[in-house]
Amino acid sequence: MKIKNILIGTGVIMATSVALYHASVIKKAKAFEANLDKRPESLDEVVLYGGKMKDYQNQTMQNTKIGAFFGGMQLDFSEVTTEKDAYRLDINIVNGGLNIIVPDNFRLKIVDSCKFGGIADHTVCTDPENSVALSVFANITCGGLNFENPSE
Repeated sequence: MKIKNILIGTGVIMATSVALYHASVIKKAKAFEANLDKRPESLDEVVLYGGKMKDYQNQTMQNTKIGAFFGGMQLDFSEVTTEKDAYRLDINIVNGGLNIIVPDNFRLKIVDSCKFGGIADHTVCTDPENSVALSVFANITCGGLNFENPSE
């Protein structure tokens, strides 16, 4: 009888903590989404409990905010046009994942805070003399971020 009560109590505590964690992540996602640029030409993206695949072909690169909360995205920037020599990418991931494809003339500078997650940079800048700097500021909790060049 005592073991049964302990198991029931443990189950209730576990279910409550999972529900509270989900609620806090949803609150973070909604706050992140509220700060996004809503203009049609904006490249800002957020995903909550789902997945997206976006191709930014022939769009002009700009400073961008990206969030993945309990979901994942693949974003293809390989065909963007650049007007400046430096851009900023702010990323927030909680229990999600991102795969970002960047042109081979981009040079990444990554500043990150990873808790139970990680970042993989599989990019190669083919023209360092004429490269575009992409400063990435990533905050990752229980998720992953991958950068790669377009496949041939």
